[in-house]
Amino acid sequence: MWLYRFVLYSLVFVSACADQDVQLEIPQGILKGLKTETILHNKPYYSFKGIPYAKPNVGADKFRSPEAADPWEGVYDATKHRSPCPFYCMMKKGLIGEEDCLYLNVYTPVLDKEAGKAVMVWMFPGGWNGGMSDDALFGPDFLVEDDVVIVTFNFRLGALGFLNTQDKSALGNAGMKDQVMALKWVKDNIHFFGGCPNRVTIFGSSSGGASVQYHMLSPMSEGLFSGAIQQSGTILNPWAITYNPREQAFMLGEALGIKTTDSEELVKKLSEFHAEDIIAATNEITKQQNTLNGHMNIFVPSIEVDMGQDIFLPTDPWTLLKSERIMDVPLMSGIVVDECLFMAQGSIDGIEMLNTEPELFLPNDLNFTDMNDMKEVGQCLKKFYFGDNQVSKDHLNEYTKMLNDIYFNAGEFLSLDIMKNRISSPIYEYIFSYEGPIGFMKNLFGITSGVAHGDDVSYLFYSNAFKNLPEPGSSAEKMTNIMTKLWTNFAKDRFVIFFSINIFNSVTFLTIISKMRFMSNIRDPTSILDGDITVKWEPMGSENNYLNINQELKMEKDLMKDHHDYWKMKYKNAMP
Repeated sequence: MWLYRFVLYSLVFVSACADQDVQLEIPQGILKGLKTETILHNKPYYSFKGIPYAKPNVGADKFRSPEAADPWEGVYDATKHRSPCPFYCMMKKGLIGEEDCLYLNVYTPVLDKEAGKAVMVWMFPGGWNGGMSDDALFGPDFLVEDDVVIVTFNFRLGALGFLNTQDKSALGNAGMKDQVMALKWVKDNIHFFGGCPNRVTIFGSSSGGASVQYHMLSPMSEGLFSGAIQQSGTILNPWAITYNPREQAFMLGEALGIKTTDSEELVKKLSEFHAEDIIAATNEITKQQNTLNGHMNIFVPSIEVDMGQDIFLPTDPWTLLKSERIMDVPLMSGIVVDECLFMAQGSIDGIEMLNTEPELFLPNDLNFTDMNDMKEVGQCLKKFYFGDNQVSKDHLNEYTKMLNDIYFNAGEFLSLDIMKNRISSPIYEYIFSYEGPIGFMKNLFGITSGVAHGDDVSYLFYSNAFKNLPEPGSSAEKMTNIMTKLWTNFAKDRFVIFFSINIFNSVTFLTIISKMRFMSNIRDPTSILDGDITVKWEPMGSENNYLNINQELKMEKDLMKDHHDYWKMKYKNAMP
């Protein structure tokens, strides 16, 4: 083993020394990037890091909506990452990042404006309160080998990205509007990097997965992508929205000693604080919240009040999903087996509260108005997962399953129930069940078994921090090959043509044509087969098909049906 790693690191060092400078001109100016090689099979690709896609939102502007970045003079050094947005980093156990952080990275197999390669834009996880796009976690090495262009980017986090006073002082969802600005930049510029602006797939995990689904519903994101992959995250997860953002904005101000009822004064004084102080105050007021029911962070997406601005989120997720305004693009969506493994172990001291106050675990959007009803449903929740047992720390497995459903699975089941009846494009559902040694969150929390939240991501991106390069011939290498093929096949095997002819509304044929959506070359993510992919991935359809992703791929039906039915009954008033 030690000899293998010594040879590996030597090869990495030699490869790094062999990097070549390249230049590329885009409308903003000239970029200096690198021609380098992937760490997996030493395939050449081009790297351009730290490209500004929006003006810096700093100081008095820290809570405002983004504006497109200015051009530059001379040659811009795109050989290194710029700062992430400020957040508390669990790995470094401290604050990292700067307010000037709206940058993106492009990795491409070819520099040819006519290449028309499929593009995959990654939205990182972190609960909208942490995370970054750098190759410390999300290196392109695995995916770019499959002939796609990869884009990663930073966006504002926490209060800096999601403060919402529900008036013109802080309009809300600045972090999501950063994401829209990055997608617009991709639309306008990606062809210079060999990508096709009409072949853009957005994908993300956890809050990144929920972000993907938000973009499928937001009027601001229309036309910016043609496919979507949401991994372990949907907008119906309880952590994906807050319904009292104005109250929380003033709570933040009070924690920082700002005593006012005027939102303009509040935001002005908040903008004078350093990000470190704002993050520390946010952590303090978060301790006052009930996090047992999945509402982990305070500053997350919220409904905006119309003040004449471009609105990212005009109403609540349930209403948006049930509308006819969902972007009709192919979707891949799924979960892992033990989503809340590390959360359950981290909150095991609270498990016995199920014996006295199980209602504390019920998501807020069940909208109880009667406390007796809430207590009754809380008892029902306890009985479904634990039977008539007195709950104790010996029930970690059942506790994990309950949290899996509350935090992640119920949102997956119910959002797809609605979407498959609203869009005509195929929906491909999956569960990731491969248990291996690699897993970013598993490694971070010292978990040695199970299939934890984010394990699937470990087979899509190479992390310079976790060094998750699979050994040749290992099961991890096979899993990496399967995951990258499925994800890039989905992005590549789709070419969508939109016709928008509506000259004579009185002519029936042309009216029909104006509303039709023509697709050609749409194939399932297993359409390009190799030795590791031997099954056809069928869309969900009326039979609720899904793919079980493991060493051997297997098509199955009705993912976790008993749990699905249980939560469908609980949310029956919100369902179509």
